[in-house]
Amino acid sequence: MEYRIGQIVDYVPIVEPIAVPLPRRWYILRTHPSREFKVMKAFQLRNISAYLPVLTSMQDIRRHRPGYEWIERRNVTSPLISGCVLIPDFEAARDCWTGINGAIGLLRFGDYTPFLTPKLFDDIRKIETIGNTPKSKRERLFEIGQLTRVVNGPFRSFCGRVERFDSKGRLSVGVEIFGRITPVELNESDIEPA
Repeated sequence: MEYRIGQIVDYVPIVEPIAVPLPRRWYILRTHPSREFKVMKAFQLRNISAYLPVLTSMQDIRRHRPGYEWIERRNVTSPLISGCVLIPDFEAARDCWTGINGAIGLLRFGDYTPFLTPKLFDDIRKIETIGNTPKSKRERLFEIGQLTRVVNGPFRSFCGRVERFDSKGRLSVGVEIFGRITPVELNESDIEPA
């Protein structure tokens, strides 16, 4: 039988997509130090569901050659919870980590195996999202010109006005010291609204 271009040969039956089970509990799989990413790679190769919350930050790395030294800026990814990978309940029931180099076993306290509820898991995801947002793009608690009171540091209990924001998450507050307005660099955690 010969087919021509544009000829309808047969219809493809539409099948419902496979429903992915939503975990009701997340268990904590302990790993050897600095082996979290290797364990996750092994899980991906075996099609095992797992989650590793990570933080990405820009770091300066000092490089050196004889007679020459320079600094490189790199994005460094590190786990949010060191030595732990989160496993859904349907994978934990199968003991999926046996035979994976770097995986130790589920976190246990005697006979009790702690777990995370979906709400706690969502909270970890939110912490990861906040940690991966650059400080310059995070939501500000204060506005320029707002009256504030210093709660930490040598200028505790002084009042001042917010003058400017820094890209590193710090802000400049104009504080009256000895009858003059002096700009002081502070973190948002060091002040409160007056």
